[in-house]
Amino acid sequence: MKLLSENKQATEGDSVDFGKYIVLLKKNWFKMALFTTLITAISVLFALSIKPVYQATATLLIESNTTKAVSIEEVVGIDSTQQEYYLTQFEILKSRTIAERVINKLELENLPEFNPYLAPQTSLFSSIKESLFSLAMFKSEQQAAAPSAEKIAEQTRHAVLSRFNSKLSISPIRKTQLVRITFESLDPQLAANIANAIGEAFIMEGLDARLDATQHASSWLSGRMAQLQEQLKQSENALIEFLAQEKLVDDSGIDVQASTVINDLILRLSEVTDKRIQLESAYSTLNTGAAFSSASASSVPEISKHPQIIHLHALLADAKRDQSELSKTYGPKHEKMIAVTATLGNLQAQLEQLINQLVGGIGKELQTARSQERLLSRELDKKKQEFQNLTVKKRQYDALVREAETNRNILNIFLNRQKETTATSDFDSRNARFTDQAIAPQYPAKPRKKLIVGFALITSLLIAVSVVLLIELFNNTINSIKHCEEKLGLIPLGGIPKLRNNKNQTLGSDVFFSDKYMSFNESIRSARTALALTNRDNKFVTISSSLPNEGKTTCSINLALAFSKVEKTLLIDCDLRKSAIAERFGHKRYKPGLTNHLLMNTDLEECWIVDERTGLTILPAGMPTQNPQELLSSERFSALLNQLAERFDRIVIDTPPALVVNDCMIVSKITGKVIVVLKASSTRITTLRNTISRFMTNEVQFEGVILNQITESKSNQAYVYGDYINNLDQETQSQQA
Repeated sequence: MKLLSENKQATEGDSVDFGKYIVLLKKNWFKMALFTTLITAISVLFALSIKPVYQATATLLIESNTTKAVSIEEVVGIDSTQQEYYLTQFEILKSRTIAERVINKLELENLPEFNPYLAPQTSLFSSIKESLFSLAMFKSEQQAAAPSAEKIAEQTRHAVLSRFNSKLSISPIRKTQLVRITFESLDPQLAANIANAIGEAFIMEGLDARLDATQHASSWLSGRMAQLQEQLKQSENALIEFLAQEKLVDDSGIDVQASTVINDLILRLSEVTDKRIQLESAYSTLNTGAAFSSASASSVPEISKHPQIIHLHALLADAKRDQSELSKTYGPKHEKMIAVTATLGNLQAQLEQLINQLVGGIGKELQTARSQERLLSRELDKKKQEFQNLTVKKRQYDALVREAETNRNILNIFLNRQKETTATSDFDSRNARFTDQAIAPQYPAKPRKKLIVGFALITSLLIAVSVVLLIELFNNTINSIKHCEEKLGLIPLGGIPKLRNNKNQTLGSDVFFSDKYMSFNESIRSARTALALTNRDNKFVTISSSLPNEGKTTCSINLALAFSKVEKTLLIDCDLRKSAIAERFGHKRYKPGLTNHLLMNTDLEECWIVDERTGLTILPAGMPTQNPQELLSSERFSALLNQLAERFDRIVIDTPPALVVNDCMIVSKITGKVIVVLKASSTRITTLRNTISRFMTNEVQFEGVILNQITESKSNQAYVYGDYINNLDQETQSQQA
């Protein structure tokens, strides 16, 4: 059983059995056809009942550059070059202002198509509502809440406007400046008139908006002119007073002259400063050491570059050269050597004297340079202060001039704009024009009867198919032998049909012998044959169910009767809690039986019943007991079954439901096998699986399933006996009649 289920699940996971669904749809074709036909017929009636609606379309061109005499967009505030401009125009076409213009022009509030209060529709809902409010309990409230004439007029206006907007459609054509104005109406000519009227109202609304803006701008400019003139006069007077107060005539050349003087002073100060720094460097170099020599003084640029110093250095070089040449010939005491030496000493003395004079001159020159630097610095600071004062006055003067110039320019702009707006106040510049005016349509646009009927046909068919498939998908019960094979992966041992004309009636033992139920009898015999072939080595046939009222007792009795035709058979009622077999054979429920033998040692001959018609031996449950499980678990009960197995060829045991109590587990554990009766279209698949799992957990071999109470239609669809056995039943009933 477990292996079959796993193989079945693996097969279902790999592929989808579309043939099963096709067969399912074939079985329910009449219901689906009936539902589809009914919905289609309703849609046909609905389509025929709809009044024809006509659509008229006018095409309008939104101008991007309107004809203009002057730049009036600067006054009105419209930029027609932006993409938002066209979107704005489309929304204006849908606006309430345009709609009210058309409604008032064509007097649409007087037409029942737009005014629901002129010809109120009588529907079922409105009739019920009127009937309820006509009762006495609502009359006082109706009288107290009676609307006024203004309220009625407001409601009428809103109703007409709402219906008007619901029939209007504005659809711009992509990548163009064209827009389609489509209107729906029951009257084709009225639809065309309204579509054209909407375009004309839009054009007039644009003209009115431009003219209103122009007039408003002109009046505002006129009021602003006096203020601007007064501001200009005040700014000019302030400029004149400032020139007179500061004793200024003109500001030309002030900046250039002041900057030139300051730059010249800065240049002279820079030169004096450089010279001072050089003199300080030389003076500090000459006065750093205590010993002063002509050689160290000669290293100072101011001294070494002096012409006399250069001349004396040249004479010293010549004297030294003569001394060197004479020393090669004469001794130091020679008159020539003495004369050269005297000349050399005289030149060095002159050089030192000249250097000393030059050092003293550098100090005086340094003092002079410092004095010049101080004078130039003071003069530069004085000029800067004077320049700053001039700059402040210049800024004040510029501010006054700028203010006067700005006021003059603004006044000129306003004067020009006032003349422009006044000149174009009556200029007719349209922002749109018709490219195609609407004409009365020849054929209605709605309803599309073929489309409605076709859609209803396809939709109803899809709904019917979906409902059938969903019912099958969510069906969690077994209703036929084929269904059992598909859902569980096993073929039942037998399929027992549901008996007709036996509702809420307990079946007795005589049903098996009745000629009225040939299909029932043949299904019992088929189940008997299947059990006999699969259960040759075991004499016990233990029968149970998942839940009560699934027909396990009926199946046990009839299987026992069928086995008694070919074998010596014993039927044991092990349902000690709710015994019923004794009553089915016409005896009292608590006739002495199994419990009497086990508890009171009553002889078996006194406990069982022998059916005279078939020779079937029945061992009833006997008297009630408080501990059925302890009794069935006793060794005496097990020994009794072994004893009975030696005397009978087949022993059929009826046990309680497996999911209610554990009595069945005890009995099946002794017998080794169990058969589960499953009520068709009632017991859930999960319930059956739980039952099988419990048996397998307790190491009880699950022998199979008997599908009980299969309806006639399901038995015909599955391979039980089909029309053959049903024909036998009908022929038998006709012969008896």
